[in-house]
Amino acid sequence: MTAAALRVLLGAILLLLNLAGVADAAAQSSPLRLGYLDHPGSALCLVADLKGLFRAEGVQVRLVRFRDTESGLAALAAGRIDAGAFAVDETLSQIAGGKELRIIAGGGTARSADPLADLDEAATLEQESGGIVVAVAAPRRAPGKEVLVRFVTALIRAYQSLQKEPGGVGQGAVHFDPNPDYRRIERLWRFHDLQGEGRPRDFLASHVYEEIYCDALDRLMNRTGTKDGVLQKLFSEAVCVPDCCPPDTKKRNKNKGGSR
Repeated sequence: MTAAALRVLLGAILLLLNLAGVADAAAQSSPLRLGYLDHPGSALCLVADLKGLFRAEGVQVRLVRFRDTESGLAALAAGRIDAGAFAVDETLSQIAGGKELRIIAGGGTARSADPLADLDEAATLEQESGGIVVAVAAPRRAPGKEVLVRFVTALIRAYQSLQKEPGGVGQGAVHFDPNPDYRRIERLWRFHDLQGEGRPRDFLASHVYEEIYCDALDRLMNRTGTKDGVLQKLFSEAVCVPDCCPPDTKKRNKNKGGSR
């Protein structure tokens, strides 16, 4: 086979692989129904929708507003929505109570007006408990992995957008972070004493899909290389802990700190 013929063959293979990824996302029989609250921490979801970032990533999303986390999580558990941006403390309580929910992304946390509050660990954890995380139902009812990666990619792009606003929105009264951040969630889990006697050590780890976020971040880094400072910062902080991903998902081990 000549070099020219080989290049044509490789090009055709790459095109087919790309079309397969597009087809997987387009295979949504209906839009992903995303629940959210009138809470500043839901801004990543709202910005991604308003700026067309979900569409740009090839995923259909329909927003559904809820008055509180309790009703939103009930809708998620019942299959009336596919994902929800709700309060982390109530989400963790539902997980501890046996609800099959998986956290795939972070959101926003309101900051205290008192700068000394950051020095008090208990006050900080109490504050973070009211922050937003994005969760989906158990794997058998959740959207496919490719759809979720595209969905979280849009949330990261929304975060980029907010960080580049004049004044740095992420540095104001609300701290935004698209990373589900297992380590932070585990601190909240312990703070609220949700582990319980006899519960498997890795119980919480099996309910945090950090790999979805890592794959989405890798995808964006591959697009921009090292040109985007916001992505570089996220990438430097995206260290998945051992056993952070469910046993039925692909595991990777990278030395660059992006995922495991």
